Amino acid sequence: MHLLKDPVEARLLQAALELLAERGYRGATTKEVARRAGVSEVTLFRRFGRKEALFRRALSSFVPPGFLERLPGEGVSLEEGLMRLLQAYLGLLEAHRALFLKLLPELLRHPELKGEGPPEGLRAAMERVVGFFRAHQGQGGLREDEPAEELALAFLGPLLARFLLGEVLGVGMPLDPAAYVRGYLEGRYGPRRGSHA
Repeated sequence: MHLLKDPVEARLLQAALELLAERGYRGATTKEVARRAGVSEVTLFRRFGRKEALFRRALSSFVPPGFLERLPGEGVSLEEGLMRLLQAYLGLLEAHRALFLKLLPELLRHPELKGEGPPEGLRAAMERVVGFFRAHQGQGGLREDEPAEELALAFLGPLLARFLLGEVLGVGMPLDPAAYVRGYLEGRYGPRRGSHA
């Protein structure tokens, strides 16, 4: 979670995330969030107004400190950047394992948690990731006939699927990060089938 200057707000948001992971949106009451944060429920409502606003703000703040800095910037080489992205993304999934597994069905059941778009922290992370892919398209390292967003999704999507299959279904699929990055690059900028040298 981002470091917040206000320690009361930080405790409330942390408690909200913990309870969302443990009990789901309906089971995570404002009374219990306030109790776990060590404040009164009145304080919670003064700061956030209503339960929905509290949990939206909590979801916007769950990206851990330093996560954006671990993502590759536009000046990082393509292969090194993809390795850094893989490690940061898997680390995020691992750090929030319980929350991710609970969050997907909760977002389907309670679309009000989504608000107008992705949580702020995830939006900032995705902007940086897409910028990395776009920069390498511009440098000729990645094909330009797909949007940068699609290239990012093609890289991250299988990692999320692997995580979910392992966690939910117990499907063990060992991951060789270097082989994963190589396979992605060969599919995204390697020779096309039927092409002639």
